[in-house]
Amino acid sequence: MTRIWPLLVALSKDWLRNREAVFFAFLFPVILLLIFSAVFGGGAAEFTVHVQNNDLGPDGTPTNLSTSFIDALEGVETLEVQSIPAGRNITEWSRQRGSAGATRVVVIPHGFADKVRAGSREARQSVILDTMTRAGGQINQTNRAQIRQGLNATPNGTNATGPAEIVFLSASDDQAAPAIRGILSSVVAQFNSDAIGVETPPTTVVSDDLGSRNVEGVDYYLPALIAAVVMINGLITLPALLAEFSGDGTLKRLIATPLRKRDWILANVLQQAVLALVITGVMVIVAHLVFDVTVIPGPLAIGLILLGAITFTGFGMTLGSLVEGSDAATSLGMAIALPMMFVSGVFWELDLMPEYLQTVATLTPIYHFHRGLRQLMVLDTTQGVGVPFAILGFGAVLALVVAVHVTQWQDL
Repeated sequence: MTRIWPLLVALSKDWLRNREAVFFAFLFPVILLLIFSAVFGGGAAEFTVHVQNNDLGPDGTPTNLSTSFIDALEGVETLEVQSIPAGRNITEWSRQRGSAGATRVVVIPHGFADKVRAGSREARQSVILDTMTRAGGQINQTNRAQIRQGLNATPNGTNATGPAEIVFLSASDDQAAPAIRGILSSVVAQFNSDAIGVETPPTTVVSDDLGSRNVEGVDYYLPALIAAVVMINGLITLPALLAEFSGDGTLKRLIATPLRKRDWILANVLQQAVLALVITGVMVIVAHLVFDVTVIPGPLAIGLILLGAITFTGFGMTLGSLVEGSDAATSLGMAIALPMMFVSGVFWELDLMPEYLQTVATLTPIYHFHRGLRQLMVLDTTQGVGVPFAILGFGAVLALVVAVHVTQWQDL
């Protein structure tokens, strides 16, 4: 320990002199935190939808039902509804509009109101007939005949047949289109219920957050950014520093001293572990001051962060020993860290990726690192965190063993 402490101090001072290392350790995670939190954690998204109402009456004014449907769309907080003149060619309109944002168009066709009335009448009749069937012997034959006669005598008032179809147009590469389509389906379902007179639906959806803490969307990104930055620091920044030590002769001079290989590795591990805690503290403070984030790492989360730092430090020392030159070490680290970060589902749910990529994600250590931090910090539960601790513990031992084996301490 007498050798490790001076070496740890020397490594820390040298690290502070490296502007790139300081940038990636402090400024880079803060920038990531600000960008991701501002873009993805600022509340519900708002989508622009253009509506063309072609259901006009004889006097050229929109029908009441088509207007009611547009009012229902405008009542959705996540939709910004803009109008397109009736009869306008949508293809021509889209070309003239150019690249001014995503183009999403809802077209209400002519005859919409007539079909809604006809469909509502048929639905009400079906409900009445189904009620008679379920009632069985409780309704005598005379009453049944009178009800059927009354239904048959009800005037249709229109020759429209089939359901009223709302047309939704969007670009094939519009990633928000499925979400907007789901919103439209919800609006249509409520509109249909109102059309047949269902004031109180038998089934509703009540939403709530998992966990016992009152967290916002930005809180979910903090564990992800902590895991990503710890990995980047271990797999990208550290290998470049070690390769630089080897290239400028610093490591050769250290070998000439009584310093042992294990002291060298342990000093780097300790430095990266302390650095991980400092980076975590900085990110938590910035997130709290700027976005009022409430999640704070507890003892178990801090232990998992230390374990993750040891794991990625061990692998980083291995990478730094395999290549010569800081540029080559940085490139190798980025080739491993960046794909692993984006494939592991750190910044988005795995359900958005193909099944084979989901399988690959579960094989990466950062996947379990992030999931463990998310359980502890956001969901406020220890359920399932034994797996991340076990995997990172095994990874830490494996990484250190490999680092000891590949780190050359003689004949440099």
